[in-house]
Amino acid sequence: MEDGYTLEKTDESTADLFYKLVRSVWEGVEDKNTFSVQTMGPDWYERHMRAPGFGVLARDEKGNAAGILIVVEPDEEEHNLGYDIRLQEEELPRVIHMDTSAVLPEHRGHRLEQRMLLFAEECLKGTPYTHMLCTISPDNPASLKSAERIGYRAVATKVKYGGMIRRILRKDRREE
Repeated sequence: MEDGYTLEKTDESTADLFYKLVRSVWEGVEDKNTFSVQTMGPDWYERHMRAPGFGVLARDEKGNAAGILIVVEPDEEEHNLGYDIRLQEEELPRVIHMDTSAVLPEHRGHRLEQRMLLFAEECLKGTPYTHMLCTISPDNPASLKSAERIGYRAVATKVKYGGMIRRILRKDRREE
């Protein structure tokens, strides 16, 4: 990339790195309700980064981790955001979650979240997943703008994750 950042697709072998980066970002967040990672331990990352799920790792020009995105196939019915937005039953197996995104503070301002989302979408080409869904706190305008700039649209607002208000955003690959 023109500014020295590179993106790579990863698997469960990078789960510890992802966990540590997310925890580091979460520790620095003033309003802990804007970033829901409290119950996600290292085992969660390892389990969800196995195929068909995966991670996207952004590295700076020195090869240091700058940001992450975890792409998750919903593994249980009640966790599939497709139910929250009332997708038809036959569409639910086509849902993929852009689940957790985090960028270290010193790397913000390079649109890494957008770039990681777009990279993940490229990785999903040729798969059955057509409904890309994510949740973002309404109190996180930077992430909301980031997703909206690349075609994600808010389709619902729900209480999720033990009482936190979240916007559910959707991008449908069939509309591209």
